[in-house]
Amino acid sequence: MTERIAQFEKVSMKQFMDDWICTFGNRPDHIITEIYSGIRLPERKTRHSAGHDFHVPYGMSLRPGETAKIPTGIRCRMDYGYVMLIFPRSSLGIRKQMFITNTVPVIDADYVDAENEGHIFICIKNCGGSVLELKPGEAFAQSVFVPYGVADNKEVTAGRTGGIGSTTEA
Repeated sequence: MTERIAQFEKVSMKQFMDDWICTFGNRPDHIITEIYSGIRLPERKTRHSAGHDFHVPYGMSLRPGETAKIPTGIRCRMDYGYVMLIFPRSSLGIRKQMFITNTVPVIDADYVDAENEGHIFICIKNCGGSVLELKPGEAFAQSVFVPYGVADNKEVTAGRTGGIGSTTEA
């Protein structure tokens, strides 16, 4: 049996609503609440799958060259010493030329403690020649957990406070 090193959870409704409004602007609360209630936790599809599929929380169409920043409504608690890497689902990358805009997102174990509750956003781009359609609940990305080591001897004591880009030194 494979060792369990992480657990997915939904961010709070308040956090999802705040992030939704910040990303897309105001929408009626009942629409955001309906989207939130339909969020599915990432899951593996087969016994030996390494990837946990992320599902798009709402339907969308991306024209060629368009990008979308997707608030997944998901956060992840994982053991220290592991990192979560996110990739496009193979079928969407190969058949539809869907890419993740920051190549391979890296989610650190302490990201769950960020001010945004560790809300995972996935930014995608349609690099294909036709419209990319994603239906609500469709698997579009997958995460894989990998153990890591460090190369420095420095004792790092700083804690995370912010979200994306928060570890960049000024």
